[in-house]
Amino acid sequence: MSYGFTTKILQDEFIKLNNIKVSPEVLTLNGHENKSDRLYFWQIYSILGEDKITDIIENFYRDVLSDNKDELFRETFKNSGTLEHHVKKQANFWIDVTGGGKRYPGGEARLELHHDNAKIIMNYKGAYRWLYHMKNSIESTNFDDPRVVHCIIDFINFFMEKYGKVYNFRARL
Repeated sequence: MSYGFTTKILQDEFIKLNNIKVSPEVLTLNGHENKSDRLYFWQIYSILGEDKITDIIENFYRDVLSDNKDELFRETFKNSGTLEHHVKKQANFWIDVTGGGKRYPGGEARLELHHDNAKIIMNYKGAYRWLYHMKNSIESTNFDDPRVVHCIIDFINFFMEKYGKVYNFRARL
């Protein structure tokens, strides 16, 4: 486990935003140290590893790219890349943020560029459609550690709050 391009910046932001008391258990990238402690998103990689993170992302994008209920949402993603493209980029972002090392050069600035390219769906409706597919992906994945689901929800909600401020929406998982 190691810090990515975005891990420390986002870790500090999350800790400050949530008024979390800083301790070695909070700052570690190793979520295995004490299974009774809360798990934080920068520790997810230590629990799930690359394959499980990639599975979550691949399931998510398979659903998104076959979404028959929201054509604009689906086509926005289809027009910006293949399944493989989306999985590679998003998995690298998650791995970078969650303690899997430097996998997403450009960090948040690069992420903002992707969001600006998809700003047609960066709104309340698009956020809830995205959350719908992410919830399905999380629920279809088996996790050995019961803390993981809550941690991923915290992770998703943290980013939804950030994006909501930029794109003027409020959405939570």
